[in-house]
Amino acid sequence: MPKVVDKAKMRGEILDAAMKVFVEKGYHASSVSDVARAASLAKGTLYIYFDGKDAMTKAIVDRHFAMLEDRITQGQTCETLDAFLDELNRTMDISTEQASFLRVFFEVFGPSFASEDFSQHVARFFDRLGAHYANQISHLQERKQVAEHYEAASIGRALASMMDGVVLHMSLFDITRRRHSRLVREAISMLGAGLRPASASND
Repeated sequence: MPKVVDKAKMRGEILDAAMKVFVEKGYHASSVSDVARAASLAKGTLYIYFDGKDAMTKAIVDRHFAMLEDRITQGQTCETLDAFLDELNRTMDISTEQASFLRVFFEVFGPSFASEDFSQHVARFFDRLGAHYANQISHLQERKQVAEHYEAASIGRALASMMDGVVLHMSLFDITRRRHSRLVREAISMLGAGLRPASASND
């Protein structure tokens, strides 16, 4: 009886092997053969799952951002601005381990952003994240929790950009966990003060 292969599991193992190879050898110096050896697969078998290094690269990026997107967007719609700010705080206040992974991620894939296709591929994640936050802002405006004069779409995309920047600074510039947490708190406090309706700020 032929062995039943869990294709999703196999794809995941190949991507894990690819990431390991890219870290050890550098992305551009790595080959499909290197990844196949690391995954203990014949090169022809690997091609059943991915048609080349670019496909593996996009899949690794997709997997990373899919986990982030799932964690960020699967929660319930926030009914108060304070609840929304708490959610942003939890999202930005990443662990040291997560920061270490992001450093490796950008060391490996940073040069790939020179490719318009790759750059647009990543940009679509931030478009979706911005749209998610725009929906939250619109909902909070309806509940009089956020000042009405703000354009929700612009605020949503700005939030996605701000969060990305704060997280990357911890990952790339050796900012300590303690200092990062304080930066997040201050950013959230400043954001909340700006978004609240004037009447609520004066209460």
